[in-house]
Amino acid sequence: MLWKLAWRNLWRNRMRTWLSALVIAIGLVALIFLDTMMVGMNTNMVKNATDSLMGHAQMHALGFRDEHEVNLTINNLDESLVQLREHPDLTFLSQRVLTQAMLSSSGGGEPVFTLGIDPAEEQLLSKFDEAIIEGEYLDSVSANKMILGWKVAEKLELVLGDRLVLTAVDAESSEMAQVLFRLSGIFKTGEEQMDGSMVLVPRQTLQKMLKLEGRIHQIALRYKNLTQEGIPLRPLTKPAESSGNELLLWTELMPSLYMITQMTDLSMAIMGIILFLIIALGVTNTLLMGLYERMFEFGIIKSIGTTPWQSARLMLYEAVCLGFLSIVVGLILAVFVIAIFAFYGIDYTGIEFSGVTFQEKIYPSFKWERLVIYPFLSMGFTLLAAVYPAFKLWYMLPIEALRKRKL
Repeated sequence: MLWKLAWRNLWRNRMRTWLSALVIAIGLVALIFLDTMMVGMNTNMVKNATDSLMGHAQMHALGFRDEHEVNLTINNLDESLVQLREHPDLTFLSQRVLTQAMLSSSGGGEPVFTLGIDPAEEQLLSKFDEAIIEGEYLDSVSANKMILGWKVAEKLELVLGDRLVLTAVDAESSEMAQVLFRLSGIFKTGEEQMDGSMVLVPRQTLQKMLKLEGRIHQIALRYKNLTQEGIPLRPLTKPAESSGNELLLWTELMPSLYMITQMTDLSMAIMGIILFLIIALGVTNTLLMGLYERMFEFGIIKSIGTTPWQSARLMLYEAVCLGFLSIVVGLILAVFVIAIFAFYGIDYTGIEFSGVTFQEKIYPSFKWERLVIYPFLSMGFTLLAAVYPAFKLWYMLPIEALRKRKL
């Protein structure tokens, strides 16, 4: 009986009910939409970071990441490769040689970060082959070809086929070593640091130049079966400290990016509390207006024996009906809005954030539990907003209510 009465009372002023429901619904839509877009942005950033060069994890010799000393190579390479390949979720790996070098041409010189790769391995892990804008990708692990970023080519006024001299310190004598390369390709990744300072050459050629035959500095890894945050579901086996090697996830290689992804839940919680508190004030105002408009009616029902608990429940039931209506409208609108952005996306291509450049549009990404949590919070704050009007109705004296009759 009380539920039926509460629902009918809600529609005595249709315009006010719809406006109140829309206020709650829009707040719910805003939260769901922002949450899906933030999750989508985080997924996009992690994908760009792990697809471009870093991979999901990397192995180095202890201390190599601090100074990039050319003689700090991975210890017990063959044994380490066997252990890594035993992981059931490993899909690809790329063995690399890294060094700081000077690149010289007839147009001048430029300090560069040089990466020695096996083109076949690297093609499966990163996207340098897809980023080629002029020329062609490397086709051999031991040739004297080179590809580099478009900004490096622009600084040195290079064209395809130019001869370039790479100069670096070798690992044995710490003396300068030089090798002549021919420019075979120019890439554009969208990452300012890569495009402006990175050079890729065949790994065996660079190993020979640096006197590192059979030794490498880095193994980049890619895994399947990831969490929504891009972390391998199955834990990786870390090498013993005595091995002299370290295996780090991208979360440790880029802690600032990982921190941003972890702040999503906190930021959405803060935004949700602020938004729902504002909505709760609006709902409280709506219920109080309804209470004062029907003061005489409440005086009558209390005079004929309605208990304070029954009258307070009536107000709470009205809030529940309003909240349920708002949730239904909000979820319908949220699905419609998210469907539009899932089709068109938001184009932040080329914009850099936290060391990562967006390479593609951002699309909403669901965390399905949020479709339960946010409606539940919406209903909770609506009930919270009804507490004060219900409290007023509980302690209302019938004689005072009857005096409020409109003439």
